Amino acid sequence: MKVCLLTSGSIGNVVVVEDKTESILIDCGVTFKKFSELISQTDLKVEKIKNILITHEHSDHIKGVGVTTRKLNLQMWATEKTANMMYEKGILKETDKKVEYVEKYQTYEIAGFKITPFPLSHDAVDPVGYIIERNGKKIVWLTDTGYVSKEVRSAVQGAHLYIMEMNHNVDMLLSSSRPWLLKQRILSDFGHLSNEDGAYAFSQIMTNQTQHVFLAHISKEANLVEVAMKAMKDILKQENIDASKLRIYETYPLRPSRVVEL
Repeated sequence: MKVCLLTSGSIGNVVVVEDKTESILIDCGVTFKKFSELISQTDLKVEKIKNILITHEHSDHIKGVGVTTRKLNLQMWATEKTANMMYEKGILKETDKKVEYVEKYQTYEIAGFKITPFPLSHDAVDPVGYIIERNGKKIVWLTDTGYVSKEVRSAVQGAHLYIMEMNHNVDMLLSSSRPWLLKQRILSDFGHLSNEDGAYAFSQIMTNQTQHVFLAHISKEANLVEVAMKAMKDILKQENIDASKLRIYETYPLRPSRVVEL
């Protein structure tokens, strides 16, 4: 499998997981035009994408979902509550292909992939992350959550690759010009993981078979890639974890990450 974050952050989130025959798209928080531009900068194949998984209904995750699913004739998978919110927002039309509903902790066979949604703690109607498995390899998308419960940590432990939220540096967030209510929302259990909280959660779920981690959803106003990277390395060292074989990857707004192959 190949994994790439075409864009990551509050400006838009799109992930492609590609296999030899088919690909899975996770969210599409940019326009179809921008999505096409971003994927053209990689060696990933648009024609392989047949299905799209939706995590939640915030605009940075669904902005381009309607047009993209129609243009590429994609089958959409989402929780029923999330799908209903997308209809209410006008992202989806009644004439669109019927959404296939998913339930948390239920596993679905989708185009040769095993897909298992799990609950997240975020201020959306029914947010989920996803475990994606194929050919003995396990990938976990874990962003847009204020904390990671013990139940979730157990479910996602031991993946080969993680897409892990490292949203903000607390001091940078507090000193930013953002409104106080927004700062409170981000810092809450229904907001986003800080660098330290994301790194600590990762330290609790990675195992010896974990090879790769993307530092995702990095705030443009309240974080820096190098600050998030240092926090991850510092926490792993603090927890006495040997990370010598772990590859840590940067992600960017409106710029594809490295394409990682499992």
